[in-house]
Amino acid sequence: MKKTTFLLLFFFAALSTFAQDITGDWKGLLKVPGAELNIVLHITKTDNGFSATLDSPDQKAFGLPVTTTTFENSTLKFTVENLTIEYEGVLAKDQNITGTFKQMGQAVPLVFKR
Repeated sequence: MKKTTFLLLFFFAALSTFAQDITGDWKGLLKVPGAELNIVLHITKTDNGFSATLDSPDQKAFGLPVTTTTFENSTLKFTVENLTIEYEGVLAKDQNITGTFKQMGQAVPLVFKR
């Protein structure tokens, strides 16, 4: 009985951990008035939490440093201070992050997919 209980707890803990892994590359399509811009977010795990860079291939901008990156309770938040960018989104069961991209007072929906 103890062995079965332990295995079940281990299984569910592994699923929970896997479901919450946000490291890697995320792609989204930012629809702004007059244009659609591909956005790529690269998230890595660090000793202190997470680090990220941002690409906007359509604007030929690569490796833009993300100032802050946090992930708590399935919510991803990041900022790029020098570009006045803020993003907040929720990681769903389908492994998409659905949220809002804000820049210079404008808010636009943005979904990131692996």
